Amino acid sequence: MPKKPSSDLGKKITRAIGRAISDFSMIRESDKILVGLSGGKDSAVLLCALRRLQLRSPVHFSLAAITVDPTDGGADLGALTLFTEELGIEHRRVRFPIFSVIKNGVSESACSLCANMRRGILATTANEMGCNVLALGHHCDDAVETVWLNLLYTGRFRCFRPHMTMSRTGVRVIRPLIYARETEIINEARRGDLPLVDFGCPYSADSRRALIKEKIKEISKIAPDMAGNTIHALKNCRESDVWFTEEV
Repeated sequence: MPKKPSSDLGKKITRAIGRAISDFSMIRESDKILVGLSGGKDSAVLLCALRRLQLRSPVHFSLAAITVDPTDGGADLGALTLFTEELGIEHRRVRFPIFSVIKNGVSESACSLCANMRRGILATTANEMGCNVLALGHHCDDAVETVWLNLLYTGRFRCFRPHMTMSRTGVRVIRPLIYARETEIINEARRGDLPLVDFGCPYSADSRRALIKEKIKEISKIAPDMAGNTIHALKNCRESDVWFTEEV
């Protein structure tokens, strides 16, 4: 008989999540939070963390979870259903043929198109469910990779924000794992025996993000503080550090 997943988290990652929520004022009284439960380790750990916080925090908020099935119903989500039932959280499943849309050919990159479609589905469903906050499982390493992807391929120093509001829907987006390292999340998911679902994305191995991820690992061997320094730069970019075209 499989071991029941554990929602307990280690002190280090709990502190990182708490600091992110505090630093960026992510959760407010009476928020209705919808967690994007993707089937991966990040969102599983995030859901556990928010459920644990909900039970202990003096700030009252509600929780629900959503899984977007990019195979349009071809995936078995039974493990995620049991997981959310054990946590006592409502779980919504939305089917959409994301992989088929990408396969039919578009000018946009597979990863960008997938992310844009998922965001639209998540925001729309959040509104339908009466949720004003969407919680996503992006972590520190995701942010660092995004910075370098934008810098190298678009010539801009930019990244997604830990807390922002979507202009079209009014839904606030929060990323409580933003200070957590991917290795810490992997360890927590294994230790808690959290359920994972692999949708079998046919594009993940050949993406630009996968390439940047490997290059960051190589650079980190000679610059161990690369990730931390990148996050520091995001939080401390000054106007005097940026070039402006102006009359002298």
